[in-house]
Amino acid sequence: MMPDVGGAPETWSTRFRLWRNRQIASSRFRQMMSRWPVTRWIANRKSNQMFHLVSGFVHSQILWTCVRLDLFNVLVDRCLSTNELAKHCDLPIDRMRLLLQQAERLGLILSQTNDRWLLDDAGAVIASDRGLALMVLHHQMFYRDLLKPDDLLRSQYPQTELASYWAYAHHQAPEAIGDENCAPYSELMRESQAMMTDCILGSHHFGNYRTVTDVGGGEAAFLTALGQRYNKPYLSLFDLPAVAKRARKRLEEAKLTQRAEVHGGDFSKDELPADRLGKDDCVTLIRILCDHDDDRVLRILRNLHRSMQPGCHLIVAEAMAGKSGGSRLAALYFSHYFLAMGSGRCRSTDEIRALLTEAGFVAFRARTSTNPLLATLVLAQR
Repeated sequence: MMPDVGGAPETWSTRFRLWRNRQIASSRFRQMMSRWPVTRWIANRKSNQMFHLVSGFVHSQILWTCVRLDLFNVLVDRCLSTNELAKHCDLPIDRMRLLLQQAERLGLILSQTNDRWLLDDAGAVIASDRGLALMVLHHQMFYRDLLKPDDLLRSQYPQTELASYWAYAHHQAPEAIGDENCAPYSELMRESQAMMTDCILGSHHFGNYRTVTDVGGGEAAFLTALGQRYNKPYLSLFDLPAVAKRARKRLEEAKLTQRAEVHGGDFSKDELPADRLGKDDCVTLIRILCDHDDDRVLRILRNLHRSMQPGCHLIVAEAMAGKSGGSRLAALYFSHYFLAMGSGRCRSTDEIRALLTEAGFVAFRARTSTNPLLATLVLAQR
């Protein structure tokens, strides 16, 4: 008879895992593992993984420093010496060399002969993507909110920097938010959406829709890219009035106003333009549901359902929890980000589907994107 823990019988896999944990916890067992070449490799790999857990913050601060000092941009298409970089970054040469060596250990830059340096793959990507660099700088706010992580877990309504920064997440009347509140996060969202947009447009064909309405579309970064790739769909954006005003300007700059319209309002209660939401039309929710708790998500979805006509397509695109490496990383990161933000969570495709079902949507399909770390797509119909 198997032992009973907490009123539930242990499975064989649970009993094996408990036995295995006892062996790994034994210093004698670990010493034995380190003596044999094959098991030594396993033991060392596990030790490295453990050290990654405690050194991750150091890694993030090295990256932040490189971005803050504009190191990657100055190395674009150039190979510079430590002395030249020290002058650019205003650092003593020995400290500059230390930072460069640390950045090389992280795969950000590469050392060359004669004490010279150039970009490695990751550094080249950051230098080419302003939004990614802005997100790196933005993370200092997140890290400060994590200084007392146990308090964060205990607090239902945390008083954090992220909660203040993302004004719409807690505002009682989101439609009343002014430009001074929405401008910082709107710019960050616009600049950081390039990779996300490429991921979505590379994972789904939008060319056959009559219209595409991006709900919570921010400063129209996604619609602008979609409009430049496809000629057919008419473009429609719905967001808070202050954000919608900024979106109009971006669409004008992209010369898309002849085939685009912008509406301001609260997408949890205000009706969307019904003539844009028929069976040949598509509504997109990009990085929207994850920002909100389940009750508000249901209000958003039910409001969309009321506005949409039967057969209208809906696409939810955001980072989702799952079993792939990218999905696991996304859930690991965003779960604590939303905890600090005080609203939202990283859901699985099944959880998204359950919310859509409760709101009245049908014909579900989950689609893995070109980069599951950035987004998974859930498709449904009114």
